[in-house]
Amino acid sequence: MHTSVPQYIDVEDKIAFGLTARQLGWLGAMLVALLVIYSLFDRQAFYLSGFFVILFFLLLTFWRPQDVSLLTFLGFMIQHFFRPKNYVWKRVYRGSAFDIQKASLAQKRKMAAAAAPKKLPGSDRLRKIAWELDTRK
Repeated sequence: MHTSVPQYIDVEDKIAFGLTARQLGWLGAMLVALLVIYSLFDRQAFYLSGFFVILFFLLLTFWRPQDVSLLTFLGFMIQHFFRPKNYVWKRVYRGSAFDIQKASLAQKRKMAAAAAPKKLPGSDRLRKIAWELDTRK
């Protein structure tokens, strides 16, 4: 039995003016917030606070950082800053500064030993190897 699977199920449907239901909801919430601010404050305070309310709701409506909604992105940020960190490896310094200096010197020596230049065979040896490879069947 064959059934058709709908494509683009993660794309929201456009309802009016090329906007989705969620975007229309945010714009409606912006209008409600502006009406509440208009009824509570005088004209200058309304213009000042209204600017920031409009900016906030327009960001919520249209801006999608890293292709997620702004609310989800802000939730991720809050989780990042307040969730305990799990370190896979974290250097722990114990003892005095002298021990730290000894450890750093030992680490530098290990790095220098690992970075030693490789000895390449001489040209005579390379010719012999090339001849052996060419004559083998």
